[in-house]
Amino acid sequence: MNKRKRGQLHILAVLVLGFSVATVVLFAVLFAPAGQKRILSGKLTPYNELWVLKNYNGNEDEIITLPCRKRVNAGDTITIMGKVPPDVAKDTVLVFDTEFQNVKVMQNDQTIYSYGVMNNQGRMKNAVPNTNVVKLVDAEPTDIITIYLTSSYKKYSGRLPEIYYGTEGAVATDLFVKHGISLVIAVTLLLLTLIFMIAVAFMKQVNLDKEKVVYAFMFSFCAALWSVVKNPVLQLVFSNRYALYLLEMILLMLMPILFMLYQSCFSMRRRFVKIFEMSVYVYSVNLLVGVVFQAMSICDFVSYMTFTKGLIFVGLLGLIAVLYMAKDNFDDPTLNTNLLAGVILLGAWMTEGLFSVFRIYAAYDGLVFMAGLYIYVILITISMLRHIVREVNREKKTVLNNVNLEKKRLLSGVNMNLVYGVLNNVIHNLKERDYDDSRLIYDASIYMQNSLKAVTDTELVPFEKELEFIRAYAGIAAEKYPGLSFVIEDKVVNFMVPFHTIETLVENAVLNGALKSETEGRIVLRSYERLDCFAIQIVDNGTGIGPDKRFAGKPSYKEIKHRLKTMCKAGIEIKTKPDKGTIVTVKIPKEGYIIKE
Repeated sequence: MNKRKRGQLHILAVLVLGFSVATVVLFAVLFAPAGQKRILSGKLTPYNELWVLKNYNGNEDEIITLPCRKRVNAGDTITIMGKVPPDVAKDTVLVFDTEFQNVKVMQNDQTIYSYGVMNNQGRMKNAVPNTNVVKLVDAEPTDIITIYLTSSYKKYSGRLPEIYYGTEGAVATDLFVKHGISLVIAVTLLLLTLIFMIAVAFMKQVNLDKEKVVYAFMFSFCAALWSVVKNPVLQLVFSNRYALYLLEMILLMLMPILFMLYQSCFSMRRRFVKIFEMSVYVYSVNLLVGVVFQAMSICDFVSYMTFTKGLIFVGLLGLIAVLYMAKDNFDDPTLNTNLLAGVILLGAWMTEGLFSVFRIYAAYDGLVFMAGLYIYVILITISMLRHIVREVNREKKTVLNNVNLEKKRLLSGVNMNLVYGVLNNVIHNLKERDYDDSRLIYDASIYMQNSLKAVTDTELVPFEKELEFIRAYAGIAAEKYPGLSFVIEDKVVNFMVPFHTIETLVENAVLNGALKSETEGRIVLRSYERLDCFAIQIVDNGTGIGPDKRFAGKPSYKEIKHRLKTMCKAGIEIKTKPDKGTIVTVKIPKEGYIIKE
């Protein structure tokens, strides 16, 4: 199948897939079986005006606009009140994001939502970041909504978020709009790492550095999984946001360990190995202490991650210094890639810290670091692929060298000098008495000699050398097939061709062309020079079947075409007419020119 047809099939497959997905989504949105709700979508409406801040620091009630920040102590509860939106419906929900805050929502005197410690979550001082979706119960525009917010952390106390209202479908739509692209990228990275590892698992015969590849995969997999787990869209599927948060923290503390193990695979000197070993021990202890403290309620992940993030920053800084020193001592292109990736990761981590300090966006989001991590995973994946390609090429080269050595060994076991000496004596004795037979034996000896050379000689040779091979075949064929004639017009021979390519095309022209002619078979071989190339033309008067349809023997037409293309950038042009014959033209470009097929 040619590239054009393959490309058309790919486009068709994409169109069919896109149409199928669009149809499924369309039917899911517009239609639903009896008793089931169809998929809803919509837009959330801001509802931030005319909220009343109740009894703030002993003061009178105050009308505020959300979002805002009030100075309160850790553990103090902030209460805000407001009326239900005037266009409330049966499926209306209130939506607001919180970071590490406990939430309780009341409609009139009825508690309709609670989240956090007040929801029997005792292994942490506060609830983890969450998108709170509060479903109103038979609400009327005159109903009063009361929201209580409290945090045991000074950093998150007193923060009052923006509030929106709409349908549950609008909540899903909003989450996908805000975080859908990052989720798609994260899932794609996760799938790519899995595919990458499966592909490596099947390369058992390739001499790869398995330890390096495994650590690269494990780090990439954890980074991609961390990006997926921390995405807010997942709370539409998993209701236990606390479990996802714990998994996210453990992955974040595990990544430096895998990162250091991967980097240690490049260590060539003992002092560098010791540095990486010590780093692995430090980050392993950090992970164990964090998990134990969290389990025993000594210090939860929110507080402990401040120390961990500082440790990660120090580790990245030290790693870049080590890689920079190693780069000057070792000529390894992979080290340059690692150094660049490390600088990007450190820059993303520092930028993330600055953004968190100045509250450019929510400190918990980690968008900049996630982007840096994506780039890093892509870079080390490319680095690993290059490593695999190098090893595969090295294995291929070794196998080919062994095959060629074996061919040469087998040929060296044949005493060709003795054979050619005997044939020369026969030719000399027959030359005066039977010139035709002596010429036939001479052609056969030249043909056999060149055929044996073709087994191991795969380089370019002067066309004059290839012509010697062709003339020998022509002499044998003319004797074997009476009535077959050859015309060789060798105007130009001072250019190079791959050995045993043009001769193979000539053999094919004889067997699948001239010998099938209704008249006497005729082969014309021309070599001439053009402005942009040297051309070799093989003309037969056969039935018009080209070499791409039928080809005699080996190597095949595809192999011949590939050798001409790769070794001298040549192209083959075929013109054929039924019962008229075939013209095969090989064009070998001159320097600075390109042959277009």
